[in-house]
Amino acid sequence: MTGHRARILVVDQPQATLSLALEAVVARHDVDFARDAFDAIYRIDCARRPYDVVFCDLALGDVPGPELWAYLSISRQDAAERMVFVASGSLRSEARAFLARVPNLCVELPVDPEALEALARRRAVVRRSAWAARLVKAQPNQQGAGTSRG
Repeated sequence: MTGHRARILVVDQPQATLSLALEAVVARHDVDFARDAFDAIYRIDCARRPYDVVFCDLALGDVPGPELWAYLSISRQDAAERMVFVASGSLRSEARAFLARVPNLCVELPVDPEALEALARRRAVVRRSAWAARLVKAQPNQQGAGTSRG
């Protein structure tokens, strides 16, 4: 690993397929687990620093992944953009239509934990690079600092 610890939120029911697939990733990154959509919203809103990636079970319990995405796209667009959906099993037509509409990535289980780890690491590097570029852009222009008032 190159030293980039990603900050990951896993939205999945405890002991479910996605959570189990990510157990190998936990030691290499900062991972939080949310047991449902409401827990995920709370964790996202209270996070001291944003998550690099939010892995979300597409068919999540009471509030499915697409509904969580819809809420976050209004209230926390930054988090909605970082969602990666995970599908286990065949997709219903509503899920396929949703995935065709949104730009978010979807991976299917079973997936190699190393592939998830690499995805998380890439997301961490890209997000931090984008943040640094915005910070440089926000700096005041220093070209006219030495001019006199005439």
